[in-house]
Amino acid sequence: MPKPSLGRVVLVPADPAVNNGADTAPAIITRVWNDDVVNVRVLLDSDAIQWRTSVKYVNDLGGLAHTHAWTWPPRV
Repeated sequence: MPKPSLGRVVLVPADPAVNNGADTAPAIITRVWNDDVVNVRVLLDSDAIQWRTSVKYVNDLGGLAHTHAWTWPPRV
């Protein structure tokens, strides 16, 4: 698994009401606390601005709604 670093893109759960119906959004890592915990700037599909602090790594965002969690995007 890659290590988080500044500027990396990760995925976070999002509120579909402020993300044009999508329940996941990309986010940019702005601070790395350790291999599991980071701060991010969420890039919503709207004009809403969100910062999240101390979000914890999870393997899968499935079933998580609006929590402070992040995961790596799938490799394609």
